[in-house]
Amino acid sequence: MDALFSKEEGPRDEKGLQCSSGDLKLTKSDRIRRSAEYRQIMAEGRQFRSPHFIFRWRVNSVGLRRLGISVSKKVGNSCARNWVKRRLREYFRHNRQKLPSGVDVVIIAAQGSSRLGTREIFEEFDRAFGQGF
Repeated sequence: MDALFSKEEGPRDEKGLQCSSGDLKLTKSDRIRRSAEYRQIMAEGRQFRSPHFIFRWRVNSVGLRRLGISVSKKVGNSCARNWVKRRLREYFRHNRQKLPSGVDVVIIAAQGSSRLGTREIFEEFDRAFGQGF
């Protein structure tokens, strides 16, 4: 039987410790999905800029922390855009508790964000979430 996954005990991390992946899922209710919601956040929300990202946020009526991502073709080809989106979702999954509850956040990737490494993106987000909200 595989050492990283046992049907009886659930998933395990690389050190063999049991982990609960249920808290880290990004469900439909965790995402901003409608274009009308994006437009409302862009029109009424507050803004904070970091060197490679623009953060727009607004208090929602749902009471959940929700994420929206916008990555234009200026960032790069489809591979680069998808890589940036995966990193943004990954950061949100692991650090959503840094946001106040009941906030919708739209993250807009600026040109040059695809050249950053994962660690650089996460550090930039830590600084932004530490002072922007």
